[in-house]
Amino acid sequence: MSEAKEFAINWYEERLLEKRRFADIGAENFETYSRKFQDRQKRQINRGELNQDMFKYDKLKLDKDILPTLGHIHIGKIDYNSVDIFIDELRTERNLSVSSLKKYVVCIRKVLKEAEKEGIIIAVPSLPTIKTGNVNPRPWFSPEEYKRLLDACRDLRDNPPTNLDKFDKTITDHHKTFLFQFDWGEMYDFIVFMVHTFLRPSEWKFLQNKHIQFLHDPDGHEQLMISVPNPKTMKAKGLSISTSTEIAADLYRNKILKRHDGKNDYLFFNDIRDRERYATDRISRMFRVVCQHAELDTDRFGQRHTTYSLRHSALCFQILKTKSEGLFALAKNARTSTEMLEKFYLSHLSAQMPEFTEQLLTVQSLGSSQNGQNVDRSK
Repeated sequence: MSEAKEFAINWYEERLLEKRRFADIGAENFETYSRKFQDRQKRQINRGELNQDMFKYDKLKLDKDILPTLGHIHIGKIDYNSVDIFIDELRTERNLSVSSLKKYVVCIRKVLKEAEKEGIIIAVPSLPTIKTGNVNPRPWFSPEEYKRLLDACRDLRDNPPTNLDKFDKTITDHHKTFLFQFDWGEMYDFIVFMVHTFLRPSEWKFLQNKHIQFLHDPDGHEQLMISVPNPKTMKAKGLSISTSTEIAADLYRNKILKRHDGKNDYLFFNDIRDRERYATDRISRMFRVVCQHAELDTDRFGQRHTTYSLRHSALCFQILKTKSEGLFALAKNARTSTEMLEKFYLSHLSAQMPEFTEQLLTVQSLGSSQNGQNVDRSK
């Protein structure tokens, strides 16, 4: 049997297996098992085995924060990475204490335990450990590291990997199949766009062309106005206006629209049609490959870089660009608070502000250009 034919057969069999395994995602998503978990808690209350307050605390965490983010995901897809991104967002956007964050992880573990009892998952996966101590800056890419990241992605685009042994062991044979077909040029555009729009990892996967509008600032520079869709209702949940306007708008007009121009086409990786099940997981794993290739798996504090690091970098770059002026406008545009910016970004950037600002000015891929010369069009 030829290698091409064998590859095609394996790919088809994997698609069938996925279809059978996730035939009814609505019946096996995280929200379903959270409801089962709460039903069991009610029975425990009736038997006098559980305090009513514990039920209320868990319900509040689930309804307010956990389910809007993780509820739609298949219970078998909840892993360390998805929970880590969720906790990171809570820590950054809500400024919750370490003890509060630990309670969220415990609540998630309880729901996963419910699925384990029913045999839907083999075991509860390893989940993040929330450590006490000084508040580290969010894992971001310095301007020089960002350049290395883009260089690594460009190299993967020009020289697609054939030997996968050096990559993360969590990349299974299924992901390797996806990896061989992966468009690293689109990943390059994804990284640049994320850095210049402040999008969160939970937001990009449902972003379609219909959510994008062009506008011009008072100086005549073209901007993008992004109506960020709610992942549960698919209705706009807020407006995010790109601040690095020339790069984001130029990239969208000259690269993204030429790749997918339909009104309902997704901006990135439009071929992944089942966005709920696969988009975040697959792109997070491919982004990890880029980080490994750039030797930027973690930051200097040992914190793992994820796609959320792109938003962290966007915020840091803008603070450096404005020399920390205009925090209120930045907070409003990025849909966060000045308190969060001061605690998690400005306080850590201050000591090295001159060094990073110099990097920002000298790294060509971060400069501003009306003709978009910094957007790589070589693909």
